[in-house]
Amino acid sequence: MKVKLTWIYVPSDLLPHDEKDDDNDMEVIADGILEEFEKGEKEDLEIDERILIPASILSSRIIEDLPSNLSYFLGRWGGKYYSGDISGALGEIIVYTILEEKFGVKLLDILPLREAKFMGMITDTFIHIGKYEKLKEFLGDKDGKSILFVNVRSSVKFDKATVRKNITRDLITSESLRYPDNYSLLSYVFGDGNIMMVVVRP
Repeated sequence: MKVKLTWIYVPSDLLPHDEKDDDNDMEVIADGILEEFEKGEKEDLEIDERILIPASILSSRIIEDLPSNLSYFLGRWGGKYYSGDISGALGEIIVYTILEEKFGVKLLDILPLREAKFMGMITDTFIHIGKYEKLKEFLGDKDGKSILFVNVRSSVKFDKATVRKNITRDLITSESLRYPDNYSLLSYVFGDGNIMMVVVRP
């Protein structure tokens, strides 16, 4: 299964952290991220579909006939609609599989926190960067002592206004955890196979 990744990097000092900062600053950042996504380069990544089944155990909902549902979700046959919790679970499965495929992150090291996430206090999961050399090098975490907070959202169709709102919310939540010394990965999975990966660095 092939997906297309767009990596967008946001330095910490670009984000508002002071009480004097305007409440609309995060929305301006979200607009910039979307602009980069729409014109950014795509990285083709082939996913080993055998990893999808074990990755599904970590999702917030068990999905029957996973290969067929993923094919529909990624637009191979089209015309099928999903409730938010199902598309969200499919997004989780895809992102967790990407983390293993690209960076060697073991599924057993992923602690699913989606149920707690709904309280707006935590991301979907977090990863100790130092355990994975590829991830450490990719993020530029020299000491390997930091944490990567990972958030996942997904939708069948790309709706710019909705994604903009979600980026703003996700930045606010993740920054309360990440700042000042850690990293965030905000991932947005769309039904056309495109995935926006927003990396926030300290």
